[in-house]
Amino acid sequence: MRYFRPERVYIEKSALEDRLTGEILSRLPGIPREIVEDAAGVISETRSESDPFTSGKKKLLLRRKKGDFLKPFPLIPEYLSCHFQILHLGTGCDLECTYCILQSYLTNPLITVFTNFDDILAELAGRLDAAPGQFFRVGTGELIDSLSLDHLTEWSVPLVRFFAGRENAVLEFKTKSDNVQNLGKADPRGRVIVSWSMNTEEIQRREEFKTATLEERVAAARKCERWGYRTGFHLDPLIHAEGWKNGYRKTVDLIFRNLNPSRIAWISLGALRFMPSLKKTAENRFGRTGIFAGEFIPGLDGKKRYFKPIRRKMYEYVCGLIREYSAEVPVYLCMESRELWEDSLEVALDDSVHLKGYLDQAAIRNTPSNFRNSGTCSTNRS
Repeated sequence: MRYFRPERVYIEKSALEDRLTGEILSRLPGIPREIVEDAAGVISETRSESDPFTSGKKKLLLRRKKGDFLKPFPLIPEYLSCHFQILHLGTGCDLECTYCILQSYLTNPLITVFTNFDDILAELAGRLDAAPGQFFRVGTGELIDSLSLDHLTEWSVPLVRFFAGRENAVLEFKTKSDNVQNLGKADPRGRVIVSWSMNTEEIQRREEFKTATLEERVAAARKCERWGYRTGFHLDPLIHAEGWKNGYRKTVDLIFRNLNPSRIAWISLGALRFMPSLKKTAENRFGRTGIFAGEFIPGLDGKKRYFKPIRRKMYEYVCGLIREYSAEVPVYLCMESRELWEDSLEVALDDSVHLKGYLDQAAIRNTPSNFRNSGTCSTNRS
């Protein structure tokens, strides 16, 4: 895949003295740059364009973040949440997926990197040291791809080294890129998981632009496995399109033919869901993709979702494919009800806290660790 190279860089004046700012600029020789007192004007100007997100993906904004970097994943009482912590390194994604929720969520369309990286590490150290008995699963891939900008930021190396020395935390990088070369420079000591969002080959080719191919993602995962990382996979969003069964069978086969199941931390499953406003935005940007033409109903979180029988059928089928290869790899549903967990995965959970224990155990599965979480989870129907 081709790695991101912006057409122009904007630097807020307050970020000029940050070490990361200088490092990124040194890796972008010849790219026009502009220092601004406040990026609000650039953001407003870009938002006024006919397609602000396409325009914003050509620009890089370097600015300092105010406030907390580590925040809990929002809880929705009606669905089981996996209780992880989001580490905010920036916002916006240089990749292009037709179904990307960021199109209807972000108000800043520019690819934005927070440059006060030393503050990030200091906050992490303070939070983890203050709660030695609490286990933290930290992820960076919610509002920005974890690794697609790593050739510019190289933030993966200090983050791996930081988490390698922590007993009460693991870090998960989530990506659709194959930009993993920097990960070979640091020993994760079992505390870092590198995961990839996966779909069918047809969906990847038709709906996921600028991303690594499925084969490239798996090849990158093999490298990470050799370097001592554990891997993860997120079959999310599962899309109920023609030929979906054969498509997901090929994807699951690709994963397990190439990777060691004992080194896979987890595989998540999540059916396509989206805010109602996303359909119009996506169709304006990409034309009629077809993926929003299925049978959808309003979910309890306000998002459009497939009818429950469709979701159940997809979860049962894909989980069955995984179980053909491994009975041990933890599988979980993303933002679903207890009922669907029990019906589709035959996993009985009491609540989101129970799910946290299940995933905390998965996070240190087959990994030397002195930390032991008390959470348990039955894998049989209750």
